[in-house]
Amino acid sequence: MGTSSMYGGYSNGGSQNNPLIPPDFEDSGEENTNDEGNEYNQEDQNSEDFDQSSEDSNVEKPDEQTIEWSNAKNYMSKLASGKSTNIKGAVSRYIKAYGGAKSASRNAVGGIKTTIRLGNFVRSISEQGIKETLDEFKIDYKDKSTKEILSELINILAPSPDTKDDAIARKALILTMEVLYELMEKEDLDIESFENLDLNIIIPTYIEVYIYQKLINDLGSRIESNCKSAPDAVRLENDIKEYIHSKIETVFMGKKMNDYDFSIKETLSLYNQCYTVIEDLL
Repeated sequence: MGTSSMYGGYSNGGSQNNPLIPPDFEDSGEENTNDEGNEYNQEDQNSEDFDQSSEDSNVEKPDEQTIEWSNAKNYMSKLASGKSTNIKGAVSRYIKAYGGAKSASRNAVGGIKTTIRLGNFVRSISEQGIKETLDEFKIDYKDKSTKEILSELINILAPSPDTKDDAIARKALILTMEVLYELMEKEDLDIESFENLDLNIIIPTYIEVYIYQKLINDLGSRIESNCKSAPDAVRLENDIKEYIHSKIETVFMGKKMNDYDFSIKETLSLYNQCYTVIEDLL
């Protein structure tokens, strides 16, 4: 899967100094049903049915679910306060609060949709080249900087969100593209060199960032309120991030992203594998 330099390139917040953030990102938590500009929408296997089936599959007894979420929050609070050092236990309980890896995967609706779109973009580059792919995505790349092109791509792959999970998925894509942009800038590469990069890094990185950002969205307040200082909170968040990285890295080892068709079923399976290794019940 890539090296820690690729994975470690994104920050926890990522929004304030990110050169790729579209102007509307700070408002992305608000509902917006305007899909204008989303010309290329490849998740063509009835994503609305997927949304509904995800909701239906998450039915659980309220009292049981409340108990599991209470356990997850309490364990993260202990981790943040220093009463525990068991990151594995805290992350495992977090996934259990969703009903386990399978249920957590089916709740990753925004992440899966964006992964499908990003996967089709990546595969298209390998099959026909970057310029042809940008043309297919209706992105005018002439006389535009790499930053401008990647920013426009974000708006196509993850439009202004309708739900909280869509907002998390969009933020994860922005952070992933930031990593890619920084890598290209460091190597002094232009957009044409995109097709020469190791594209097997992009999908695993996106999924890692999404899973981490969703955890922080769900339990980050426990870290903020229970850590003794801001540096301690940053340290813990980085430790959790590295734990997720170390687990998910094993899922993608030896996998070739170009071999995937990025259907809903296949992408859901990828997420299930990732959440399963993170839950780590063995």
